[in-house]
Amino acid sequence: MKKILALSAALTIAVSLCGCGSEGKSSSSKTEPATAAEKLSPADQLLKDVKGSYDELFTVICDSKYDQVWLDKCEAIVGKDMAESCAEMLKSACTGTVYGEEAVKAFADAEDAQFDCFFINGVNQFVFDGSNISGLDESGSKVFEHEYTYVKDLSLGGMMDGYLYETSDEDAGEFRYFFMMPDTPETTYHIEFRYGSDEAALAEYAEGAYAYWLAAGIRSDYDDKMVDDVIGLFCEENLSDMGEEGAEAGGKTIEIGTAEELVAFAESVTDGSKNGYAGSTVVLTDDIDCTDVEWTPIGTMDLEDMSNYSCMFQGVFDGQGHTISNVTYETDEPVCGAGIIGMNLGEVKNLTAENINIHCTDTYSMAIGGVVGYNMGEIHDVTLTGENEIAGVNAIGGIAGGSTKHVHDCTVEGTTIKVLGDNDFSDGRIIQCDIAECGGLIIGGSFGGTMENCTAKGRIVAEGNEPVGLGGIAGCLEMMDTVTDCTADVEIISAKGGHAIGGLCGYSGTHSVGDIALATEGVESHEYPAVIKNCTVTVKMNIPGATHVGGLIGTGLYYYGEETAFKVVDCTVNAEITGAVTPGAVAGRAENCVIESCDAKVTLDGAELTDQIGTTDKMYESADQSGEEAAENEAA
Repeated sequence: MKKILALSAALTIAVSLCGCGSEGKSSSSKTEPATAAEKLSPADQLLKDVKGSYDELFTVICDSKYDQVWLDKCEAIVGKDMAESCAEMLKSACTGTVYGEEAVKAFADAEDAQFDCFFINGVNQFVFDGSNISGLDESGSKVFEHEYTYVKDLSLGGMMDGYLYETSDEDAGEFRYFFMMPDTPETTYHIEFRYGSDEAALAEYAEGAYAYWLAAGIRSDYDDKMVDDVIGLFCEENLSDMGEEGAEAGGKTIEIGTAEELVAFAESVTDGSKNGYAGSTVVLTDDIDCTDVEWTPIGTMDLEDMSNYSCMFQGVFDGQGHTISNVTYETDEPVCGAGIIGMNLGEVKNLTAENINIHCTDTYSMAIGGVVGYNMGEIHDVTLTGENEIAGVNAIGGIAGGSTKHVHDCTVEGTTIKVLGDNDFSDGRIIQCDIAECGGLIIGGSFGGTMENCTAKGRIVAEGNEPVGLGGIAGCLEMMDTVTDCTADVEIISAKGGHAIGGLCGYSGTHSVGDIALATEGVESHEYPAVIKNCTVTVKMNIPGATHVGGLIGTGLYYYGEETAFKVVDCTVNAEITGAVTPGAVAGRAENCVIESCDAKVTLDGAELTDQIGTTDKMYESADQSGEEAAENEAA
């Protein structure tokens, strides 16, 4: 049951637990002394050592009567405050209910992954008797019984080594092969194994017919001591790092009640000394006024090593209803992720931010937010209020500058988002860029994730040439599966044209191939088209010469061979648009999109605008498309 911690291309954290026991120890089982003549091969010895009947491990150890054992074992490692959440996390990680291709699809977001560690194909109990292996159903009748011989050593995803056995019975079906890990009741208090008809698939843990499945068994004659031992082993193997590396930071509650404490905390995250406070909960015990404080965002991205997430916040930041106010952060140096919290890989909740001013003017800066700069975790129940001004060149938002995950139940008011910089599309192409891009009151630019129950009131202002991606809720909601129950009351001002501008968002949609961006961005979508539902927008736009403009949504984005698409359902738009070029009351451009049950009352330069979808003579392109590819697609 080792813990596997990986960072994806988009720097999203993926955690999965892969069974109990030894990693890469194909001869670790204990054996009794034997003479040279009697000595068995390690593979044959393992079958001898596991002789007996086995029930499902997690059915046994997750019984409620062992809840206190779980709490005691976890508390000994991570402390009392974290014991319950860690126990539930560990149990949940190995009690999945799907495996194979269904699990691959379900767990595209690796943070949600679970292993199914139960028996499959109708077996309720296994009996190992040397080379003879059989399975019984719930009534005790045999499901199968075969003799097996060792074939070769095999590695599970390069992480866990074991032995592959095969039966000569041609009718064995899904019991043709057995893949046994070198765990025994004497060494690890349990056993782990796989079985099936596909040898290659048995060696993969996150793809193929047996993805996210690894059967775990405990002797049918187990006693409470064995249960105690196996739970202890499971907790130790998966939580020990938290206990060792986080003796000062991990696995406990940290209370902050003054500006001085908040500044010290921010510095300890950003310098990487506390491993981002992974596993810890940070709570505010009082309102904190940061007037005259030289602010350092909580967490940052290491621009020289973007896989270094030790300098990013990874715990839980719980404001407990308190307010952080009067934060000012200004820089003309390159930065990725600036705000009260610069980089969030954990959870931010129950916080009010007031009178926040964040200005990042360097051309290469991105993800500038009032509360969070770059969100790759979860943000909810956060309010930005007072008088706030957030300014940057790329992905500028009130709650979050950039986001790849879940944002919900957030509120913004009294906020001005300033989108800085100039673009030049004089060659005729309108293409996604990294300057004067993505401004929104809740999120600047989101790529992936979901959003619901957010409310925003404020202004989006772009003073430069042809900014792209401006919207009341977000500048960009691209590859975001769902946006539901959101409300915006916004004024959008762009003095020198622009593209992809909407009362809700500048551009949105998903690709028909859900994993098209998985390798490059670490993001996979599950809805096509993206769903925009039950949202209400009141917007005034003064955007002379702007194209791809809609009362609700600007446009989709041409991305890897097609324009991303959205489905708008039960939305309401009240808009006054001035100066835009052939906008739509709902969407500026909507290739392959669906608009249902929308109430739009929109004027263009004072006259009623009745066309739901605007007229555009060119698509809005992603930066991955070359001029030749774009021309070929448009011609087609």
